[in-house]
Amino acid sequence: MSSIDPITLELIRCRLVSGAQQMAAALWKSSYSTVIREVLDYSTALFDARGRMVAQSAAIPFQMMTMSDPMRYLIETDYDWQEGDVVLLNDPFVCHGQHLPDYMTFRPIFAAGRPIAFAGAIGHMIDTGGGASGSYLATATEIYQEGLRIPPVKILRAGSRNQELLDLIALNVREPEKLMGDLSAMIACTDMGRLAVEELCRRYGVETLQQAHEEIIGRSAQQLRNRIAELPNGTYHAVGFVDDDGITDDPIRLEVHFTIDGDSIHADFSGTSPQVQGPVNANLEMTMATVLYCVMATIGQGIAKTDGFRDVIHVDAPLRTVLNAQSPAPVVSRVTTCHRLVDVILEALAQVIPDRVTAGYYGVSNICNIGGYDPETGKSWVHFEIEVGGWGARPDSDGLDGFSAHIHNVANTPIEVVETTVPVRVERYEFIADSGGKGKYRGGLGLRRDFRVMQPGATLNLLGDHAKFPPRGMRGGGDGATGRYVLNPETPEECVMPNKLSNYPLQNGDVISMQTPGGGGYGVPAERDPQNEERDRREGKVDDRP
Repeated sequence: MSSIDPITLELIRCRLVSGAQQMAAALWKSSYSTVIREVLDYSTALFDARGRMVAQSAAIPFQMMTMSDPMRYLIETDYDWQEGDVVLLNDPFVCHGQHLPDYMTFRPIFAAGRPIAFAGAIGHMIDTGGGASGSYLATATEIYQEGLRIPPVKILRAGSRNQELLDLIALNVREPEKLMGDLSAMIACTDMGRLAVEELCRRYGVETLQQAHEEIIGRSAQQLRNRIAELPNGTYHAVGFVDDDGITDDPIRLEVHFTIDGDSIHADFSGTSPQVQGPVNANLEMTMATVLYCVMATIGQGIAKTDGFRDVIHVDAPLRTVLNAQSPAPVVSRVTTCHRLVDVILEALAQVIPDRVTAGYYGVSNICNIGGYDPETGKSWVHFEIEVGGWGARPDSDGLDGFSAHIHNVANTPIEVVETTVPVRVERYEFIADSGGKGKYRGGLGLRRDFRVMQPGATLNLLGDHAKFPPRGMRGGGDGATGRYVLNPETPEECVMPNKLSNYPLQNGDVISMQTPGGGGYGVPAERDPQNEERDRREGKVDDRP
């Protein structure tokens, strides 16, 4: 079979990417919850007939990289696809999903009576049941405590809604109206993907489109191989730690041996801690997604981000370690471990490509969920909060202040939205002076965001990290500040809270202060440009008070 001419191939590739972006826009515009509409905790992608990702939207790297394995699971198990079907799943063990709040939907796209592609979407639900508001139970010791587990099941069967399934889900979550609205948006957005693929079929033909899928994925792999082949062979080693699992105070060791061998990469995580009791475990696909991101960000610039990368990158994580956890391990805060893993991998890569690597970053999702019940209606409400922090400084510039980094790509919920949707008032939102590590280039600043609860009977759930181990500086740069949660700050009742906490009862009027980590500095502090130091003082980014 002859190759498609380069111009046609690029036109098809760009239309597929555009289709994934259209899906993302449709999901965002139609969503109900602040988690999708404001935080932007969702992703969309298109897959070929073999379940390989061929195009993705510009959304959350960690989510998109983990959609392929559930898609391939469905194909390998000979799932019964019919036109008009949409399949829903969320389980991380049965079908290789993410964590339970991340619902995935997949729609087959038919031509000539057979599936030729798939459209997929993943969205974080504001609540999926379990033992805590927002489904982040920091004290969970098994996945059964984390919410409703959903194996692959048709939410749309030949175009008709599976109302019994929807009723079952609605009965098991705290905010059913929002979840049902978000699910409807996910179903609708996959139809946008179908329309994009069908348009390409009409314009170029089914065979040409399928050949384009092969060439797009194959070229991604070959371009990455060419980049890797330019690097020196060798094995590069790094170790880092997660603070704890929320059940014990023991640090969790993450260790990587990152090997470049010719035109391929092998990441070996032998030496990593066994899976833990608390919910910071990751399954193998989550670990794979983290490695894929790090390679894409440092080596893969300008290469189409497809599953071709999987043909070049190989990952080994011993079974029943915190990076290859097995059922019934809790995993709701798996991103805590994977955030920290980014820094570990980048520290290893800094030994071979130091000009493309940043210092340590805030490296945690900084989860703060507040929930309660309306005293008049009895309905439950959930405020889901993710905050970011400081980027690590770069080889030629300061780290970004209070900006989403690496496997994250989330936004904040505007104060006006918070205060008009839940009984919570935002009283303070600002950068934290001096939280970035010192260096020739300063680490980015962390954020402070204070909430006052305006209703009795609310509960607090926290899942943070980097409270014990700070974001590391690089090449002589200082470490960034650690993060913390403080109850009723700057009052006689001030109390620093554990960074992992479940169902803590709040009083009407209590304030919880999120204070996120800053980024590490890069280079020797004595080499910092005096003009940059003066600018930092002028802008209040450093505190000169005695």
